[in-house]
Amino acid sequence: VIYHGDTIKKWKEKGYHESPEHENFRQQLATPVEDAQEILATRFPMPRYVDCVHGDSQSRFLFAKVNPSQTHNSVYGYGGPAGAGGAAVLTEDVSLQVFMDHLKKLAVANNS
Repeated sequence: VIYHGDTIKKWKEKGYHESPEHENFRQQLATPVEDAQEILATRFPMPRYVDCVHGDSQSRFLFAKVNPSQTHNSVYGYGGPAGAGGAAVLTEDVSLQVFMDHLKKLAVANNS
């Protein structure tokens, strides 16, 4: 996953990556793509390649894997505690704690 945050998104919209004065910025955008192409060429099975920017539908690939502890069943709900800031990241994955609790239940279950 290559993720471009809000600031990078705005700079690209202004065309900084096409300007000769901002050659470093263009190189910084190209380097992760080149690294990803190398990884895609050498790894088996081939990983999924996702290039996304802040706020688009593809950015869910990053957020769904980064923090699976914030779900619709979380104690504080979608927004977290009052004043916590940040956006809630909903995911289909379960947190490590939920997974461990399920394993404990299975380990002590009496299956005849």
